[in-house]
Amino acid sequence: MAKIRSDTLIQILRTQPRIHAAALRTQLGEISRATLSRTVKALGAHIISGGGSKRTRYALRRALRGDTLDMPIYRIDTSGQGQLIAQLSPTYPTGCHLSFIADYLWAFDANMRDGWFEGLPYPIYDMRPQGFLGRHFAKTHATQLQLADNPDAWADDDILYALMQMGYDQPGDLIIGDTAYQLFLTTRNLAKTTPINDDEIALSYPDLAQLAMMQGIAGSSAGGEFPKFSALRIINQRAQHVIVKFSAAGTSPAIQRWSDLLVCEHIATRTLNDTLKIPATQTNIHQHANRTFLEISRFDRHHEYGRSPVCTLASINPALIGKTTDWRHSARALQVLGWLAEHDVNQINRAWWFGKLIANTDMHDGNLAFRPGLQLAPIYDMLPMMYAPANSGEVPTPIYQIALPLPTELATWQQAATAAIGYWHDCARDTRISANFRAICRTNCDSLTNSLANIKPTAAPTRI
Repeated sequence: MAKIRSDTLIQILRTQPRIHAAALRTQLGEISRATLSRTVKALGAHIISGGGSKRTRYALRRALRGDTLDMPIYRIDTSGQGQLIAQLSPTYPTGCHLSFIADYLWAFDANMRDGWFEGLPYPIYDMRPQGFLGRHFAKTHATQLQLADNPDAWADDDILYALMQMGYDQPGDLIIGDTAYQLFLTTRNLAKTTPINDDEIALSYPDLAQLAMMQGIAGSSAGGEFPKFSALRIINQRAQHVIVKFSAAGTSPAIQRWSDLLVCEHIATRTLNDTLKIPATQTNIHQHANRTFLEISRFDRHHEYGRSPVCTLASINPALIGKTTDWRHSARALQVLGWLAEHDVNQINRAWWFGKLIANTDMHDGNLAFRPGLQLAPIYDMLPMMYAPANSGEVPTPIYQIALPLPTELATWQQAATAAIGYWHDCARDTRISANFRAICRTNCDSLTNSLANIKPTAAPTRI
């Protein structure tokens, strides 16, 4: 009878993930709690339990490429020291269980706090190889990892396996598995990178750009489609990790437009920081060898080895909200759920309106990030993408259409509009931008100035 129960228990858990103890006892023939406990105990490490008291649920451990061992998750702190914080176990038929060893600081619902996830824990999704550098990572390591060379085609198990084997320098502060952690130690202790000084940029950055285009740089998976490379710099006399976007070498209209947009992105981060008082990434522009380089200081890296956590709305949204919308409504949904403060909601609203008014058509969920808490991380990738060249190389000249607010959004819109006017004015005066695009910026500045002047505050409602 015990053997039959064990086999039946395994069959149930293969198809019914994260099943409550009461339901499991019923399906096993109305057995007692004690009998269920003995049956589970007899199966040993094959069975995972999570949740306390009446919330206890069970799952069957699932192997990843033949390995059923727990996967350690390490956190790297701001000084570069590692700490074991959790053990991760895939479960049947999908999903996983996370056993917490130290405080896990992200916003989790009740099921997640019990350790249960329908897929991977959502901060892990931002660690997956993606974008320009992620494609190079996949192509470089696909054969070794026995995975497709397109990371967009990877399932959760593929992501997890790749991170366990090679994911030692992913966004954020986590490393999964002993193999990846050993790579982190090896690169830190044996393959020290010499930081690039200001006077070395003119030679180093063109070489790194050429290498990124010809061979790919597989050591980082920072997202985004713009060509880029990572580097370690000396900035303000301290080591600083940077991501460097760059334009192609040449003078074609499309190349010039991409160069213009990189300068525009630099000016946007300055406007967010200085005018709107919204934290944004720190950036610098360098122009060498007929290329424009936008140097972006990484806010998830500290000095040579330190790290801090970060997670994008693209990973948070499916886990906590489950509804595709714009930044404003996602922020409000997170606030209603009790995970985001009013101050951050207001900053996101102003950043979103600023983006709309500077023609940023690329404010997707991957371009808004948070720190644990949740707390808004510095804004990045803010630029007038409406003017980006098409894949064909054609340089568009779309009409600048000013987004207008609802009455309840007027005050926020006016703040963002004032900042956007200053932004377009600064772009129109910056000689690193082509004369043609400066003229566009000047026209947009005038149009938005007129709109702001013509919009009056809404009158108070009349009492009836």
